[in-house]
Amino acid sequence: MNLYLIGDSTMAAYDKNLYPRAGWGQLLKQYFNEQITIINAAKSGASTKSFITDGNFDQVASLLAEGDYLMIQFGHNDQKEDKARHTEPFGSFKANLKFFITIAKQKGAKPVLITPVARRKFTEQGKIIDTHHVYAEAVRELAMNESIPLIDLTKASMTLYQSYGVEESKLLFLWLKPNEYINYPEGSQDDTHFSHQGAKQIAHIVVKELKQLALPLNAYLKQAPVEIKPVSFSVKPPTIPNQDYRLIDFGGKGDGRTDNTEAFKRAIETCHRNGGGRIIVESGVWMTGPIQLKSRIELHVKRDATICFIPDYEKYPLIASSFEGAETFRCIAPIDGECLEDIAITGAGIIDGSGQYWRPVKKWKMTEQMWSALEAGGGVLDPDKQIWWPTERGFRGAKKFNYGLPDSELDKSGYQPYHEYFRPNLVSLRRCKRVKISGVTLQNSPAWNIHPWICEHVMIENLFVRNPWYAQNGDGLDIESCRFVTVKHCRFDVGDDAICIKSGKRHRSPSIASEHILIEQCHVFQGHGGFVIGSEMSGDVRYVQIKDCIFSGTDKGVRIKTMPGRGGIVEYIWINNIQMQRIKTEAISIRMDYTHEKETDVGDDPALPLLRDIYLESIRIHGAEHAVVIKGLPEKQITDISLNHICFVSDRGIECRNSHFIYFNRIEADIKEANVFELEQTNQIKFDAVSQVMTE
Repeated sequence: MNLYLIGDSTMAAYDKNLYPRAGWGQLLKQYFNEQITIINAAKSGASTKSFITDGNFDQVASLLAEGDYLMIQFGHNDQKEDKARHTEPFGSFKANLKFFITIAKQKGAKPVLITPVARRKFTEQGKIIDTHHVYAEAVRELAMNESIPLIDLTKASMTLYQSYGVEESKLLFLWLKPNEYINYPEGSQDDTHFSHQGAKQIAHIVVKELKQLALPLNAYLKQAPVEIKPVSFSVKPPTIPNQDYRLIDFGGKGDGRTDNTEAFKRAIETCHRNGGGRIIVESGVWMTGPIQLKSRIELHVKRDATICFIPDYEKYPLIASSFEGAETFRCIAPIDGECLEDIAITGAGIIDGSGQYWRPVKKWKMTEQMWSALEAGGGVLDPDKQIWWPTERGFRGAKKFNYGLPDSELDKSGYQPYHEYFRPNLVSLRRCKRVKISGVTLQNSPAWNIHPWICEHVMIENLFVRNPWYAQNGDGLDIESCRFVTVKHCRFDVGDDAICIKSGKRHRSPSIASEHILIEQCHVFQGHGGFVIGSEMSGDVRYVQIKDCIFSGTDKGVRIKTMPGRGGIVEYIWINNIQMQRIKTEAISIRMDYTHEKETDVGDDPALPLLRDIYLESIRIHGAEHAVVIKGLPEKQITDISLNHICFVSDRGIECRNSHFIYFNRIEADIKEANVFELEQTNQIKFDAVSQVMTE
């Protein structure tokens, strides 16, 4: 069988002497096996009109045979003003595409329409511009009218460029320095034609979209995935002026009794007024209400210093904030900042959120003695006497809102009767740039410990993040809708997910991806999940690396979770060199069947999510109930998961359902059950070097 490509320069093949220039079509072959021949007839400078008038399509049409495929991608040059190439998008352009389709069908071939690849063009604010809007829309409309498979490369390429950003996206195109390549002595600044790296990325996108179309053509794709390597990126550190302000000089006292709220406020305002600097918190116990950071300020907590937040609820008024991606009212965080630049929290001291005065507690998580102590200390029990609340207002909020967000649009006064229900995260940073949190111990949070939301250039390093194991919503770190983030050399011992990446929920959240995130050399001692993506991932999660980490005693190890109704895409995830010990349930869990009692009705439009392009390598599992579980949905399968060099000792092995293009290589299994693999509704699965040891 043959696969023919017709289109313009972005698809075309080029001679080696033009390297690194490449069209995505010339890199497509690496994804297909030898049973298919790819004929790339795309021409540089071609429009639909010139491709016909120059006789190029006649040559292709003469070769087309029954069962062949024809990929069609034009639009770049149809926009040109010269008469030899210009077409009107909903006129001659659309008519020419229909002509290609008609001839292909007459020959018994199967056409696939592809929208034009976007050019690299950004606004001054760094937002990608749709350079082919009407032409792409004409292709989409024709595909729908003619019931032709469609690959929307315009949309996908725009997402790709936006992910890379203004500067890094130049790597995808022919942006070359003078004499960087012998055939480009003067260099190049080309926002239309791809470098080899860019062409490979676009070819990979085309193949991914083919898999979602579930065409018979997919039978010729190689089973072992062609891996896209992680994208390098840099994080810009905050710039803090070199001047110090000691809290003690503003009336602060670290005696464990004095309320230092006003001292912190005076110190921060003075520091900010003078252009920024460091607020120094010295040895002692510093009681305070919420600390509101300002730009160009570093909060430095010295060794033997503890900041402890006063459990006076009236000090934490309701403000416009966020919860699970939704913009809503919430109590101000103990450490709070919004729309700031160049901020830092550093030192070797402790920051304690006094979370025991905020959090509900479930009886089943307590010993009898601990539960009795809670009851004796006051608070409120739910009617079933299974959940304890510190305050009446918190309990009434849970009852009113069924442990979720308000269903109706309430103003702040509508939230006020349930004030403590809207408990804050310990550190809440929203829409901030150039953030560093380093060295300190963050503990005992009212809800999540650290929550950067819609932030860019975030450095998190050398932290110890702690919560009691029974802490409700006691996450360690929740990176939500952020870009350019590094997390290094941190320890987590928490009551919920330890390191979590989110991007909000559909409809309620801004559609902003979490992308370009590196997590390395971290140790999780306790938590529901060691490393988690989701379940809020509607804005997409991509280009994430986690490597050289240890998970000891977590409920799950690596966990990617989502559900119908979320939409969104999780892709380009690299997980490498992970050690896991004493995992209570699933060591590696990639599932689209996550359920939540408050979200059972997804309506007529379930907005199915996508999970794909996830690479796991060099992972050792020493004790787990289940080594690997991969579960897609009958109506939306998980695709392109690569597990390479996975060694595990567990009760059960690998379960894989509703998934395809899954690659297992160098699997070493020591399990109690007879079968390493449980497979159901899976296809195009490849196994290399699987060995098993039966445990008595």
